[in-house]
Formats: sequence, structure tokens, C-alpha cells
Amino acid sequence: MEAASQQTSASPEGETQKLKIDKFADGGIVCLKFAGTVDEDFEGKKLAATVKAQTLILDLADIRKISSFGIREWVDFINSVDKNCEQVILLECAPKVVDQLNMVANFSGEKGRVFSFYAPYRCDYCDSDSSLLMQVDKDWEIIKSMKPPERPCGACGEPEYFDEDPTTYFSFIAGQDKFELDHEVAAFLSSKLNYTVSESARRLRVDKIIEGRSTYLKLAGDLDGSFPREKLAEGLEGTVIIDLAGMGKIDPAGAAEWRGFMRMISPTAESIYLLAVPPGFLEKLTKPEDLGPKAQVITFAMPYACEKCATTSSQVIDVEHHFDVLKFATPPEMKCKDCKSPTTCAATEGLLSHLPTLPKPSISPQTRKFIKEVQERKPEKKKTATTVAEAAAAGKGGGMGMMLGAAAIAAALALGGVFIYQYMNKKPELTENTAVTVGEKVREAGQARPAWITSDTFFSATCSPDGDGLSCVGVSSYVNNQEDARAEAKEAAIEALVNQVAVKIEDPAWQGVVQQIYGDARSQLLSGFDRLRSQALKGTYDRGEYDRSHRAVRKARTSVVSAFKATGGALFPTAATDEYWEEYREAAGSGTRFLVFIQYKVDGDLMKRLVERYDTVEKALGASVVTVFPGVAWRYPNVDQGAIIIGLDAGKLRDSGLGTEAIVQEIQERPVKDAQAFKRLLDDAVKLLTDRGGQLKLKLKTGDMGSGDYTIPFPKKAEPSHSTSHSGSHSRDHGPVRPPVPWQRKGGRDDPTQ
Repeated sequence: MEAASQQTSASPEGETQKLKIDKFADGGIVCLKFAGTVDEDFEGKKLAATVKAQTLILDLADIRKISSFGIREWVDFINSVDKNCEQVILLECAPKVVDQLNMVANFSGEKGRVFSFYAPYRCDYCDSDSSLLMQVDKDWEIIKSMKPPERPCGACGEPEYFDEDPTTYFSFIAGQDKFELDHEVAAFLSSKLNYTVSESARRLRVDKIIEGRSTYLKLAGDLDGSFPREKLAEGLEGTVIIDLAGMGKIDPAGAAEWRGFMRMISPTAESIYLLAVPPGFLEKLTKPEDLGPKAQVITFAMPYACEKCATTSSQVIDVEHHFDVLKFATPPEMKCKDCKSPTTCAATEGLLSHLPTLPKPSISPQTRKFIKEVQERKPEKKKTATTVAEAAAAGKGGGMGMMLGAAAIAAALALGGVFIYQYMNKKPELTENTAVTVGEKVREAGQARPAWITSDTFFSATCSPDGDGLSCVGVSSYVNNQEDARAEAKEAAIEALVNQVAVKIEDPAWQGVVQQIYGDARSQLLSGFDRLRSQALKGTYDRGEYDRSHRAVRKARTSVVSAFKATGGALFPTAATDEYWEEYREAAGSGTRFLVFIQYKVDGDLMKRLVERYDTVEKALGASVVTVFPGVAWRYPNVDQGAIIIGLDAGKLRDSGLGTEAIVQEIQERPVKDAQAFKRLLDDAVKLLTDRGGQLKLKLKTGDMGSGDYTIPFPKKAEPSHSTSHSGSHSRDHGPVRPPVPWQRKGGRDDPTQ
């Protein structure tokens, strides 16, 4: 986010030390970024009068000098803002600022606390100076001990030393208490201003409030692969309101987890409302396919710049109120919160172009009132999971300690319907990379590798053009069993071929539904293993995490191959085109390991027939379906047949609440092998039910919670539509107004009564 800036110094033109102040704001958080010289021209009280915030952040990294008169103005400024703010945080303090903190009383005010600062270092070998950014949350032991360690010089690699008297330099900061950033503040700094924030501050925090049939979730922190979608989705029903104001950065794994979470809660929630959606989240995770049939964006944030008071602030936009403007990809006109002057929207073109896709919300006045009441409540003091975890840790080593920990957690969850998840990731134990390195080569299949081998990156696969077809090559891990290595390489090559079939399918409906089902899961698993493999090759790595990732990818590839065999029929390539192997001594020990390469060549005609196999659409009862694509096994390893709904026209299926992405596995308890079987079985069943009446029974796979039975009533043909009544209410078309209960699971982990 770029900010407008103001220049407060009257120094002569061309003066390089002129003070510049940039101002950023978001809700109750304001950040002032100072650069240059603080002198008598700095009008501290005047600036303070423009600042009203719960949290004021002062970025002091680029302050080059503070004059004597400048100190006077600064103290006036800090004393004034103390009255208008609940807390003041000093961020990235330059050495000049640290000097003044140590010498000038009240330089940080009564509420000011230093979170991070630069420590000066000196290298005599290459005659260079540098600085190290230190934070009170992660470097507290060094700060308290006042013993900064030597570190290697970034230029020459020789040791460089701390270039100040540590007792003097650390005296003020060591005298304050250790603290961590609030999650909302950390998200503001990390996602909106791109500051480096410690992992603990970015860790996801979830607050939950339940009143009547409404559940209010407030999320704060980064969205990554640790997002607890299963725990969070468990038991959610009624009206679900999700406040996203505190969300920080989003990585691909986190985006995949969020989409899975939304799919999990859609069947049980009556309505889902998203509040205060940050710009990045809005652009990435609120497309129609992300929102599904029930989620609605009620409010979202966009940056606006005010030229008059040099402030870039986040404005909350109400979608329903501004819908007529948003549908034309136009930002609403907003006034500056401070000076009430007109502002200019600073959103990206990508964000603006996304605005017309937002549906117009439908939200009751009662729900709006509930949201307003919750947002205006003062936060309750509650026992956090960190404190509970510490209490449980105190009892480590005995069963009673574990019981007390569980009881404490249960008590914390019961307080006011509010709970907090906090994930304390254990530091991984690093081990030598013996699983991914080998010694010298002792044998090989031939004198030289064949030309079709273009990469020896283990446990990988690539496809490249071969005439009008493809050559897909899979590479195994270093395995001590040659047959197991061959199986790994085959699965990798065949899965890569499956992925190329998906790439060649151009139907937008197919891409928007089928690819959506499994694409994130595939990307997450493969990118996660790529990261761990890279770490392992560089030196040390977490062996347990590496093994888990390896197993997950191997299991998914095996499932994809199994689904390809089941759905591809005669099109499945049964025999490899070529293979090659190499044998190496183990890096440690006396055994050997094999590296195997497998090639599958597919001509243009076979590729064309594979694409036709999986993108051919069949229609019945308003549903457009395609045969289950093998790639779906990345997410659903046990699904190897069925038909995926990629479109729904008006009719009984859509009216009953069925949606796209559902996989139909059985019709009237008869297995659905593919799209053609879906059409045949459904047409036969509908014809019979239309004459006789009864129940259409479907077995569906929707989301990650397993399969379930779905029933749709068909009245007898001769029976008048108004003859059936429930409590005096009649349906216009098919009997009772009350819709059929779609999920009637029978026991097992998918039975909601279990």
C-alpha cells in the first residue's frame, strides 16, 4: 500500500534530511512512518491533534538525526498522543532513537513500548558497518542479558562485533516488560504494510461467540496450511458470521484449507456472512465458486488516500449499501475519517475488477443488530490457550497433569461461549539428510542415461512434447528395493500424464468445477514436498515432516493411478515405453539404493480420446455431469468412479439443494460408473418414479466429510399437488413446503448423531 506523504520541515530546498511523515490507518490502528531529521520545524502538537487511535505505531527506522529542539517537539508530540491512544508501539527504532530513549526522560511517553530496534555491528576485516533488527518477543534473552553475540559479516564472512557499550545501549529496552503484538496489529503490519513480524504474532487466533442460532467467529493471523478447518467447522450450524478484519497474509496452502472449510460448513449452515474482508482476501477467496450457494460478503475493506491530511486508510464498504456502484467495478466515494475531505481509492485494478462478481447480500435487520452488538463489545479477559498449555505442561509426566490440562481447556471453552485456538508449533528436530543423499554409483542399466531422461530430481515427474503426443517421465526416490522404486516412478509418470489431460480440457465449466475440487490439494501436497526436498538437499531437515510429506504424495499418486485404471478403461496405458535404473551405495551404512526412471509415451490420438473421455457432458433431470476425473483422488483417495455435477438447470435436483462439485456415486443403490451410466440410471429411475411415485435415492460425495444418502420425493402421477399437507401448509408443486432432508447418513463417522 502506498501512502501519501507530508513534509513538515522548512529546511532549504535540496536538504536531504528533511523530515517526511507517512500515515497509514486501518480501523483503530494508525501507523506513522518517520524519515529524516526531527528538529524545531517538527510541529509535534499539531501532528498529535490529527491522531486518534486505539493503537499508534511509530516506525522510526529512517530517523537520521534528532536535534535538541527536535527533542522538545518530540516529547510534546508523545505526551499529546498518549491522551488519544490506548497503546503506543515504537517499531524498528534506529540507533539514534535508541540513544534518545536511554538519555531523555519520557521520550517514549507513558504508554510507549519498544517492540523492535536496530543493533549496530562493525566488521574490522572489511571496514564495514551493519545493523541487526532485534525484537523483544524473540530476542528477549539477549536483551535482558545485555550480551549480543558476534555474527558473521554479510560481506566477507568474518566475525563482526556489536559496536556499542551493550550495558548502555540495552538499558532502556531491558527495563520494559517483554510483550507480543496483538494479532490485529500483527496482521495490519504483516499484510497491509509488509513488515517482518514474528511467527508467534502471525499465528492464527480464533474467537467464537454463540448466541441463540447465531455463531460469530473472529479470525486474526495468517492463513496458512495449519488452518484448523475440521475443528472450526465441527458443529457449525444456523447463522454463521465470520469477521476477517484481523486476517494477514494468505499462502496457497491456507487458501486451499479455507475453501475446504467453506465447503464443509455449507451443508449445515443456514447462511454464512463474511465481514470486514481484507483486500487480499477479497480478491483471492471470494469468487463465486469460493463463496458457494450460501456465503455472502457483507462488508469489505479498501484503501483510500487523502491528499489533504496525507493519510492512506482502510475504509469499510457495505456491499448492500453500495451495490449499485460496485456492480460497475467502481469504488464508492468515501470521505477521510480524519478531515472529512474527499479521498481517492488506492485499490488495485485486480481488486476493482472483482467487485461486480459479489452478490447482493440478503441479511435480516436482526442479524445486523447482533453483528453491531458483538463488534461494540469490549473484549473480555479470558484464559488463553497459551496459559492453559503452560498449566498442562506443569503436570507433564503424570496422568493427573494431563487430566488437569484437559479440564482447564474445557473450562476455558465454557466461559461465555468464547474460545481460542493457538498453535504452538514444536521446533523440529533436524537430522542429517541420509534419506535423500547417496554415495557412489555402483551399477546401472546401461553405459549412459538415455536421451529421454532430462532430469534426475528424485520423486518427481515431467511431461514434454513428443511429436503430436507427449513423453512423461517419472523418477523414483532413492529406495533400497528396486521394485518399489519402479512403482514410485510409474505412479509419478502416470499422474503427470493425468495432469496433462486436465490441462488440455478447455471447457470453462469443467475447469471451474472439476479442477476446483482437487487443484488446491494437489498443489499443496506437491509444493510442500518440493520445499522439504530442497531443504534436505541443502543440509539438514525435519526427517519426520519429510517422511509424512513423502507418504502423502505417494498415497495420492497411487490413488490417482487407481482411479485412472477404473475410469479410463482401455485408454489406461498398461505398459511403460521405456525404463532405466541406477544403483548407489548408501550415504551411511553398507547397503545400496536404487533410482529408477520410467517413461510413458502417448500419441496425439490417445490424448484426444482421453480428453473426450473426461470432458464429455451428459444431461439428466437438469444436471450436467462428467465422468469422475482421476485427479480428484488427490483430495478423495477412495473415489474411483461416479459422475461429477458441473452444472444445474432448474429442476428437482437443483430445487432440492444439490450443488455443483457433488459426485454422484449411486442411483437407487446402483453404482454409477461414469457420466453415461448416470444418465441411463437416472432417466430410468425418473421414468419409473413419475408413474408410481416414491423416493429418488442418490449416494453423493460432497466435501471432505464422507459420502451420504440423498433422497428426493416423487409424488404419484395421479395425486393432486395440494392433497398432501403439513400443519396446514401446502406446496405449489410437490407437496409439503418443508424440503427433504438431504443428508440421511446411516452410522459411521458421517452420521451426525454419532
